[in-house]
Formats: sequence, C-alpha cells, structure tokens
Amino acid sequence: MTTQQPTADTANMTWTLNRLAKEPEVINALLFTTDGLVLARSDGLSQDDAERAAAAMSGMKSLQGELASFCGIQREHGAPVALRHVISDMKDVTVLLFAAGERTGVGVSVRGDSMSQQVGVAITATLKMIAGLRDVLSARERGKHA
Repeated sequence: MTTQQPTADTANMTWTLNRLAKEPEVINALLFTTDGLVLARSDGLSQDDAERAAAAMSGMKSLQGELASFCGIQREHGAPVALRHVISDMKDVTVLLFAAGERTGVGVSVRGDSMSQQVGVAITATLKMIAGLRDVLSARERGKHA
C-alpha cells in the first residue's frame, strides 16, 4: 500500500496561517489555489472576505503571466510564466502574494508601506514557512483523484 504526501487540499493548514498572523503588524494570511479557491485562512479573516481575496489574488497571478511579453519574457511552448511574488503597496497596508506550492499561493496583509520593517519581517516569515512546508502547500489538480 502506498501513501500519498498530504497536500493543502487534504490537510488543514490554518495553524500555519495563524502563526503568520501573529507576526508583528500582520493582519491576515490566506492559502488559496491559483484558480481562486480558499484552502485555509487565518482566524481573523471571514470566509466571505477570504473567498473575495482568493479570487482577486488568483487574478493578480494571472495578470503577472499576461504581462510576460510586456516584460520581454518569451513563453516556451505556451507555458505560463511562474509566479514568484507580488507586492502591492496600498500606502498604510501592503499585500504580499507568494507562490506557495504547485497550484497554490499565499497572501499576507501587513500594516505599513512596502518599505517598512514590518513588511520585511512578514516577507521573511512567509518565505520561511513556504520553504519548510512547500510539498504540503501544494494542491492536486482538480478533477483528478488518486
């Protein structure tokens, strides 16, 4: 009998998002699929707000891919451009969007502008979490069951 690696669509990852949300000035954290489904959210984020944020963040990821030509990046054989991260500075709040695993992303909202120390701390904490849990943060392709 073979066992499959747990993934974010089969394991509850709320605990790790709550840990991120305890970082100084972090408001909320969200784990979502690249097609806009909520996988997990920090306790301070309502389900409705999480669903809207997941849809918006998946759109931001898509937008990044659509800008490839504008940025002089040639797609090979129509392959999408890989998301690494997006930083959206909204003056008093910064939204961080990271690729987490295969077919997933992590969004984090932080009080402060993008150059603040708080945002730097949140970026470091999020990258450490992603590096430590990358395999578990992936999601299986929808419609395909093992």
